[in-house]
Amino acid sequence: MKKLFVLAIVSMLTIAAFAQSSEKVSEIIKADKATFGQAAYLVTAACGELGDNDGFDEALNVLKRKRIVSYSVNADDNINLKSLSWLCAYAWQIDGSLMLKVFNSPRYTFRQMKADEVISSAADPMDVPDGRGLLAVITDCIGKYQVKGE
Repeated sequence: MKKLFVLAIVSMLTIAAFAQSSEKVSEIIKADKATFGQAAYLVTAACGELGDNDGFDEALNVLKRKRIVSYSVNADDNINLKSLSWLCAYAWQIDGSLMLKVFNSPRYTFRQMKADEVISSAADPMDVPDGRGLLAVITDCIGKYQVKGE
């Protein structure tokens, strides 16, 4: 019951925060393994770089053009927590350790997000979150960090 309640709150916050299609959010919640396209969709929507009718492929193409994601990545490829933290660093002002400032890389953004308790301290960088886990990280980023440009 508690999980259902938390899922409902996360869904409502995500829908309200991004004002995007509920079908896409439902698809993300149901996913067994999160993909680059789903993560790109949520990140670009949070930055206001995505139209209401754009999909996962268009969202990933936005990040490819900005050289945040490699051109070899497909929207259907699974995303691990290290790569997800890198996408989150693009959208939010993740500030922290000296190592993150000196070596701005996915490794150190992942470690900083673990230190900030956005990602579980027991998580492995190569873990692939499910749809709910992806939404949980994005929602925690919204609550913890400020969107760049604000």
